[in-house]
Amino acid sequence: MSACNHPSSLSALACAIAIAALPRIAGAEYELSSYTDPPGGAEIARGDYAAAITAASRRVRWPGVETALVAATNLCVAHTVRREFEAATAPCNEAVALARRSEPTRGVHARTNTALARALSNRGVLRALAGDPEGAARDFRAALRRTRSWDGPERNIAQLERASAQRVAAAAEE
Repeated sequence: MSACNHPSSLSALACAIAIAALPRIAGAEYELSSYTDPPGGAEIARGDYAAAITAASRRVRWPGVETALVAATNLCVAHTVRREFEAATAPCNEAVALARRSEPTRGVHARTNTALARALSNRGVLRALAGDPEGAARDFRAALRRTRSWDGPERNIAQLERASAQRVAAAAEE
């Protein structure tokens, strides 16, 4: 059995990530990262965000921190894509908290928690789209500090800067 098929390891979750398979959100090119694992992963993969919300909301039936992290992350992503920002806030925060609990505290791996980087970056996208660019920038920078293998936070920061520049240019034209 490969590490990607072993359900009881947070590191195995990194094998089951869907990235950039999401529609453009509010005309922006932000990148969200969901898990393909249940609950909700298959539904997100096929673009059925309402079904993903239903599946991931039933997470009380799913034991374990790993599954709770998947459920919270997939809820965060599905609500954010649907522009349900208030509903996305709690699961995005929960995903960050669960990923922090799994964060290594010593050695080389202390700065390479991809689950935490993804949760922070997803929350940053939510914050950017909900009108909190400062909070988004903080989350994106924190995500950058925790991953060396995924450049989603870097692309999200670049998008945030483009969006900010566009707002400034539009205001100058008025």
